[in-house]
Amino acid sequence: MLRHALVQRPDFQIDPDKVAPVSGAALRYFQCGTGEPVLMIHGTSLSDSLAIPLRLYPPLYDGFEVISYYRAGYNGSTFEGSGVSIEDGARHAVELLDHLKIEKAHLMAFSFGGVIGFEALLKYPDRFASAVLLEPYLPRESEAAIKANTDAYMAAIQLYQAGDKLGAGLRYMELVCGPDFLSAVQMTGPLDVWARAEASMTTTFEVDFSAIAGWDFRPSQADSYAPHKTPVPVLACMGLQSEAAMPGFRETQDFLMRWLPNVERAGIPFATHGMQSMNPIAVGEAAVDFFTRHPIRG
Repeated sequence: MLRHALVQRPDFQIDPDKVAPVSGAALRYFQCGTGEPVLMIHGTSLSDSLAIPLRLYPPLYDGFEVISYYRAGYNGSTFEGSGVSIEDGARHAVELLDHLKIEKAHLMAFSFGGVIGFEALLKYPDRFASAVLLEPYLPRESEAAIKANTDAYMAAIQLYQAGDKLGAGLRYMELVCGPDFLSAVQMTGPLDVWARAEASMTTTFEVDFSAIAGWDFRPSQADSYAPHKTPVPVLACMGLQSEAAMPGFRETQDFLMRWLPNVERAGIPFATHGMQSMNPIAVGEAAVDFFTRHPIRG
């Protein structure tokens, strides 16, 4: 039995072949496995870089019902109007659970998807039994983190405005996650990962970035934004090399550990911000352990 090699077999790919109507959008999604439901929310640009790499940790798919969807604007999921706010995204996640007649689920959310997941935990805490947050990309407040984030965005937007959409996305990912991330994505994502990414860049640059800029939440003002903190148990995961790749992740981790009332932490070795692509075994192991310790029907 393989214990360390990350081998994709012929049935590895996932096809979200169902569609759920939600407020102002239609979401493509899939369900796989049996057991307590786990709702996954992907980040920017790489809509398959959460559910697919984590298939490399079989206990997750063997022990739970995994539900993953393309957020509005990604890979055939559509939306009405000119944008999708963070609040819209959180509402869509809960409405997908409504569509599936799921009263309560576990949550796993990464990066920008982690922001949406965090908002959902604040606004709809009764819908989640537990949550694994993989470095939610909350607004930065320290000078070094703000500069690093701004520099990455400016370097990417110049390429995007020049018409090099894929180059813009790759540049942004490299600056945020470090150069090893792209190789990890290529080996743990779908075979056509870069074609899928290129098709998603308009949503990344024109919808997601606008949404995060328009979100009212700031960590230093969290008590005003959410005076009733979510009681949902949260596992805050951080790549052990994330801060070395880009300042700001430790700041967010410190905030989550300080502010959330029911929180644990997990460090993912040999990984930066794209931890589930770089070390899916460790991420899957941490998630399964946490979900098992916080069952929906305890």
